[in-house]
Amino acid sequence: MRILSGRFLLGILILVVGVILLLNNLVEGIDIDVRQVLHLWPVIPLVLGGSWLFDAFKSTSTGEQQKAFFPWGQFVTSLIAIAIGVIFLGRNLDLFYVDTRIFWNLLWPVVLILIGISLLRGRALSSAKGGRFAFMGGSEVGGSEPWKLESGSYFAFMGGIEMDLRSAELPEGETVLDLTAIMGGIDVKVPRDLAVIFDGNAVLGGVTFKDHEDGGLIGGRKIESNVEENASKVVRIQARAIMGGVEVKEA
Repeated sequence: MRILSGRFLLGILILVVGVILLLNNLVEGIDIDVRQVLHLWPVIPLVLGGSWLFDAFKSTSTGEQQKAFFPWGQFVTSLIAIAIGVIFLGRNLDLFYVDTRIFWNLLWPVVLILIGISLLRGRALSSAKGGRFAFMGGSEVGGSEPWKLESGSYFAFMGGIEMDLRSAELPEGETVLDLTAIMGGIDVKVPRDLAVIFDGNAVLGGVTFKDHEDGGLIGGRKIESNVEENASKVVRIQARAIMGGVEVKEA
């Protein structure tokens, strides 16, 4: 679990500004320029980027039942956050000047390219029988009664899909679930002993597998859980979140 978060650091900055304003209004002789404090806002992405970078290198060790691969998406996001912090902090402190128009002109086309790549990734499921589509609404898959799980695509656009695999009957071999959330969310409940290969990526969104969470501008994670013990029946989850979220959790 990450100790540092954008909400925590932003809260500290707002708290400091509030204290300074209170001292300026109540104590004579104190006149602190709040604008000078606000000029330090790039410290937030700088510290966050460093925290995400550290977390990216330590997150590959998960335990005996899980195997995690290096999170390249989180690594790239951390470098972008550090670059933003360094560029704007240096400019605000008059240490150096970088034309930020170049950065912003490159950022949004790159984001669009990443969204396109994210939508094209994953195994094709042209012959799959299962699936569900949720548009500005909600949909539930599974439940307490036994049901047969089949490979399929699940798409949530400005809506939500809730899947419960705890009572699902799995076929032999690999079952592929292709999950896409665009400005929406998909929540999946899995039993603790289920063999899962999770491959998720996010652009301006977030993907979560059990206690592993990635997101932001770019995020991604690949984890294998219980695969060696239950190799005969495996669920492969291809997850992508664009301005939305996909969460897989044990229940």
